[in-house]
Formats: sequence, C-alpha cells, structure tokens
Amino acid sequence: MYKSFKFNYLFNATLSAIAIILAVTPANALPEQNINTVVKWAKTRPQLPTLRYNSEAHGYEGTKGKLYFYADVTSQNGTVAKEGITVSGDSSLKFTIKNAKAVKLLQNIYNLNIANDFQKSRYITKIGRDQFYRGQKFAYIAAEVQGGSSLQIIPLHKLQEFINNAKYCQTNQCDV
Repeated sequence: MYKSFKFNYLFNATLSAIAIILAVTPANALPEQNINTVVKWAKTRPQLPTLRYNSEAHGYEGTKGKLYFYADVTSQNGTVAKEGITVSGDSSLKFTIKNAKAVKLLQNIYNLNIANDFQKSRYITKIGRDQFYRGQKFAYIAAEVQGGSSLQIIPLHKLQEFINNAKYCQTNQCDV
C-alpha cells in the first residue's frame, strides 16, 4: 500500500508540474513550426489579422489596419519557412534593435523572449535594403519598405542561406 501511495503522489506531482509549465509557457508560432499551429496561434493574437492562404505567395497572409503579417510555407510538409511583419503609415516605428516601439510590438505579438532576442541580436550585414541580424534563437531581416518598415523572422541556422540568396539577387533577377 505504501508503494502505491508513493507512486500516486509522484505521478500527481509530475502531472501538476507539467500542467503548470504548459499554463505559463506562452504559446507562440515561429518559423519551422507547422502552418496549422501558426494559423491557430494568429487567431489568439488581437494585433494580427485572420490569415488566408495565397497560392501565388505560397503562404498565409493578412492585413489588419496598418499591419501586414505573412507566413511562408514550404510546399513539402506545411512547415513555416519564415514569418514577416510590415507596418505602414507609422514613421515612428522602424524595425531596428533600438526602436522601442518596434520591440514592444514584437513583445505584444510574440512574447518578451522574442522581443529581447531581436533587441539583443547582433548586426551582421546589409545587402540592398535588407539588414541581417543574428539573435540567440532566430535571425532577423529588417528593411525599410515603401511607406513602412518590415521584419522577417527566419530560422537561425538558415541565416547564411538568406544572406547568400540576397547577394545572388543583387546581380541576378530573382522573384521577390
């Protein structure tokens, strides 16, 4: 009887710990997750629009007010390759590591960990209009676009691939 009580106690304690971890861990959807996870997550973020599939762009996108959000999807398995946010019509918001308004927007959309990762990321290079940053968790590509500012979040291990592609597109015609 003592062993069964001890087992039940340990089982319940473990289950409680898992429940607490799941309750406090903020849900967020980021590159390399399944698109279904991202679409469901976007519905829980009041700042984000409803995402709809765009076959020409091979991903999901939506606009809400001055904010445009998209998630590029790999065709093979529905995995998000990168995500992007563009804010137009607000000259005070620029996706730079020193812009408090941009960092706060990232915190509101994702969480404090992602906002801090971007804010503490290291500038790598600029190619054309794109500025590349290396964080601890993700890599980021910031750009000033017509009428606004944009930020892409990409997997950290693909940073060099994105840099190489941007260099290639400087001298060759690429689909944007």
